[in-house]
Amino acid sequence: MKFGMGTLDDMNHLKNKRIRFVADLLQDQFGLALICLENVVRGTICGAVRHKLILTP
Repeated sequence: MKFGMGTLDDMNHLKNKRIRFVADLLQDQFGLALICLENVVRGTICGAVRHKLILTP
């Protein structure tokens, strides 16, 4: 604020907060779960290839 002009924003006021919808939060959690699943599957396949195991569905 220069020269005493303008008003200060209250950064703790609710109008200045971004409300995250449940769908946004679920989308983030679902994305993280898919990444974890991908890492587990990738590790299982790499381990099986290393040990020359036959994978069955």
